[in-house]
Amino acid sequence: MSNVSTPSGVFPAMITPLKMDMSIDWDGIDRLTDWYIESGVTGLFAVGQSSEMFALSDDERLRLAARVVKRSKGRVPVVASGTFDRSIARQVKFVRQMADLGVAQVVVIASMMAQPEDDDTVWRSHVSRLLEATGDIPLGLYECPQPYHRLVSADLVTWAAGTGRFRLFKETSRSICQLRAKIEAAEGSSLCVYNADATTLLESMKAGASGYCGIAANFYPQPLVWLCKHFLDTEAVNAQTLIRMADPTIHHQYPVSAKYYRRQAGFDMTTVSRVSNARLTDYDQRVLDSIARQMDRLILEERNLTA
Repeated sequence: MSNVSTPSGVFPAMITPLKMDMSIDWDGIDRLTDWYIESGVTGLFAVGQSSEMFALSDDERLRLAARVVKRSKGRVPVVASGTFDRSIARQVKFVRQMADLGVAQVVVIASMMAQPEDDDTVWRSHVSRLLEATGDIPLGLYECPQPYHRLVSADLVTWAAGTGRFRLFKETSRSICQLRAKIEAAEGSSLCVYNADATTLLESMKAGASGYCGIAANFYPQPLVWLCKHFLDTEAVNAQTLIRMADPTIHHQYPVSAKYYRRQAGFDMTTVSRVSNARLTDYDQRVLDSIARQMDRLILEERNLTA
């Protein structure tokens, strides 16, 4: 088992392009993978909530992860979720199948490891059983809001870090206080904490986070990549301010909003989603288009700063 930590930077929570018949657009997956990497991201989270993973079959989940791994060609590490069943035995089987595809880490969905009423002792017991049965497969940990939002306590982060098995931790509390506590809990280990909340990215980087893993990277990854690298620069405050102002809008009607944003940027992509039948109004589209123009200007400014 490797003790190498996950590289710092931006891990987009990838969206899944779909055709009009709601089948996966595999060519679209290839184009999107290339675009993320060309935008400077550190890695790719290929099977997550943004990927509409709970609306995919097991076969589609595996094929999606395999496709991104193949297309990335080792340019960046790829991680993918692997615990979609309440049965530990079936989780183990799927984790092994996902690992065999060549993903860098198989991500454990926190809310799938215990019921909402179960305490941390039960959760830890279930995760321990998974660890024991999956050998030395590198794992990630994800506070996915579905099927319910289970946050991992700082004490459990300390425990998870101590196992030596976990690498990437996607933290989704949207609380900078909780995030700081978990960063401290993982300090000195190979567990790297990634903030899913773009509105606190600057503060989290200064607190020791390894980077960003969230939905904003489907819209404008370049400013996020720049901020993760230049968070100590005085100009970082301006970048964070614009990212913070845009955040509520991009969450509205997501992931349809992200697919619209990418299509407007020139991607051959539908706005079809298996998890949302939302239709963007003219107002929604105008606001998203305005955000795109503002982000394009920010990207140009950042390029000039680093030229």
